[in-house]
Amino acid sequence: MLMTAGTLLAACAVAPGELSCTDLAQARADGQFERESALLEQQEQGLPDKSEVQRIFIAMDAQAYRVEVYDECLRRQGPARQEN
Repeated sequence: MLMTAGTLLAACAVAPGELSCTDLAQARADGQFERESALLEQQEQGLPDKSEVQRIFIAMDAQAYRVEVYDECLRRQGPARQEN
């Protein structure tokens, strides 16, 4: 829980105007997806079967993370800067 909160706060630490909340959220989600996929690849190295189900869960987690980062970014910007 603390790690998630810290990650969300760090995700919103970009100076205002550098990235939109949409771009920031997508970049963070892409990074998470890449890290988790790389870890799965390491675990599966040398195994004959690859876990497609695990890859689907990684993609779902990244999507959920994207939504969390986006919502947190909008909250930090306040109602005046919210994107439609």
